[in-house]
Amino acid sequence: MLMDRGFGARNRRVRSLDVESYQDFMLGFRGWTYGTMDQAARASAAPRLAALAEADATPSIQAVRGALAEDPMVATRIRCWLSSQQLMWRNVLDHYDMHGDAYRAELAAADAAGPGTLELNTGMPLPDYVRHEIHLQPGGYTGNDFAGSLYHYGTNTFYRDQNTEDEFSIALAAGITLPADGKVERIVDLGCGVGRVSVALAERFPDAEVWGLDAGGPMVRYAHQRANDLGVAVHFAQRLAEDTKFADDSVDLVNAYILFHEVEREAAPAVCAEVFRILRPGGVFDVTDFHTGDAAPTEPYARYLRWIDHVYNAERWSHDFVYSDFLTMLRDAGFEVEKGANRQWGIAAYIARKPA
Repeated sequence: MLMDRGFGARNRRVRSLDVESYQDFMLGFRGWTYGTMDQAARASAAPRLAALAEADATPSIQAVRGALAEDPMVATRIRCWLSSQQLMWRNVLDHYDMHGDAYRAELAAADAAGPGTLELNTGMPLPDYVRHEIHLQPGGYTGNDFAGSLYHYGTNTFYRDQNTEDEFSIALAAGITLPADGKVERIVDLGCGVGRVSVALAERFPDAEVWGLDAGGPMVRYAHQRANDLGVAVHFAQRLAEDTKFADDSVDLVNAYILFHEVEREAAPAVCAEVFRILRPGGVFDVTDFHTGDAAPTEPYARYLRWIDHVYNAERWSHDFVYSDFLTMLRDAGFEVEKGANRQWGIAAYIARKPA
């Protein structure tokens, strides 16, 4: 029998002290990797990159990779980061697998409960890009019954304890851009994952109809259970971002948080076109994601980190996204677009308005 260890400020504590303690250790290890270890790697890489710059002021990523290939500190930094990612997932997944029957029963009991609703489309065709194990998450977002729980507890380490009680998500919802007329009656959160931003939006706009959409059935299923725990009404649905099923001109505000760098190049314009279709004139598409185009990283070490994240962290489409021009893609879909002020951690904000 699983022990209910209660809640923190708003999130249920993982039901194992061993898992919680291990995650605390991984949080510290990850912080050390991004701090002390990364500083040592940068210092070690500096003379190699300086020598490279003497030969070529704008070296290719292949040249940067070659210059750093034999650097032991850089290799150690990568190994520590990668291992922290893998161990983070493994620890949580082992716990859920061990108690799988009990956790599945809890999900089943929550499926039809309120105050929100849940729509699962388990037989719908899934594009190949949603099946990948992005971030090395076992089974990805669609291939593991506990993808939602795994993502929720695992990414507390990723956020470095800055979203444990939804602080990051609440701040994102608080800063979202509104239509000029202030009308917000229906909100759609695309690629909602476990619904942390969806719930924060519903709390900010209690009179609005809020939908969280994700291709991952296990993600929205867990998101629905978690929203019920918090007593917040959100409609979660397993749908594709490029096929939302909403009527033309029927949505006031669409949010997409870190969605596009996980979408294959061919699908991204289709998502933009779908959002343009469902937004009413004057509606807003608020996107939080990596900087692209002229704002993409140019410093060699930063470019190298972006490349290793793409290759080793299974961020298969992130490199293409960063070195594309997302503003142009949004304009091509018909939007009037501007870059907003950077959000937490310096992440880019893209504000796209459907002409009134």
